[in-house]
Amino acid sequence: MEFDPRINAQRVTAYADVRAVLSDPVTFSSRNMAGPQVAAVAALLPPEQRRLLELMFSLNAADGTRHARIRAAANQKFTPTAVRRMADSIRERARTLLGELPEETDFVSEFAAPFALGVVGDLLGVPEADFPLFREFVAPVLELTSGEEVSERVLGSYFAGMNEFCAYFARSNAFRGGQLSEQERLSLCLAVVVAGTDSTTNLLASTVLRLDARERRLGGVVEEVVRLDAPFTGFFRTATCPVTVGGVKIAEGEHLFLDYAAGNRDPKVFTGDFDPGRPSVPGHLGFGHGPHFCLGAQLARLEGRIVAEELLDRSFEVAEQPGDVRRREHLISHGPAALRFRPGQRRG
Repeated sequence: MEFDPRINAQRVTAYADVRAVLSDPVTFSSRNMAGPQVAAVAALLPPEQRRLLELMFSLNAADGTRHARIRAAANQKFTPTAVRRMADSIRERARTLLGELPEETDFVSEFAAPFALGVVGDLLGVPEADFPLFREFVAPVLELTSGEEVSERVLGSYFAGMNEFCAYFARSNAFRGGQLSEQERLSLCLAVVVAGTDSTTNLLASTVLRLDARERRLGGVVEEVVRLDAPFTGFFRTATCPVTVGGVKIAEGEHLFLDYAAGNRDPKVFTGDFDPGRPSVPGHLGFGHGPHFCLGAQLARLEGRIVAEELLDRSFEVAEQPGDVRRREHLISHGPAALRFRPGQRRG
């Protein structure tokens, strides 16, 4: 573990340390999960702009009973039964999109992103004609959480996008009828939109790079992609009291960045090879751990497996070597920025 001045936080990289912090939400608060830079900006804003910025601080930034209440409201969309019911529509969406692709295209922008966006749109009951709006909602959130300095331009783009987001989802019925305030409901919608589109896009793009036509342990492939390729690399926590982590003394109020990607490659716990047959114990950190374990983990797994099955049912080809793939530069979002791809024809 070492201090990273670029993000003003201790970077926690050991598997055991990351897991321990995630297991103790009392000592390590999620309130500044987007990082100290965003927290510092929030403190200087007038109330209306602060309200828009705090839309990011929903489920992932809540602690204790508030977190449990928001999580309970969110769970209605992500129960095992609800996720299983989506399987047929997810498969149909994947098959249709693959069938519409040209002979060579960018897998990220022309398949993975619109596919993930469509699944989230269906989940939230959004008409397909409005799906393109989601890109305008997600892009400014990603820019604000990139780890770079928060500029006036970035803030302006975010506020504009969130004003549109609030106007749109004020008319939505998603997550109504529970114990949520309107601000909490809107924040939850934003969390689902961002995580369900961006992280899933990264997952699918990294999966296609790993697929082997001889492999049929596709659930294991998805788990290994989440572990080794880190579609989502981590979150921040804030110490609520003096504490020691990994032999390092942490002061009250000090920030930690939990590096899931590093923890998932910890040589004390995992070998570095890609192994779809790897036992599920110990569990990887790609979906987090503890009370904040990823709400949409089962849905992401289902999407990854179905897309892998549909790809293996085709004579697809990735038109560049893994070492030549350009990766996104972002603090918490990780995956191919673009990926030349030939979908081929369906077999049989």
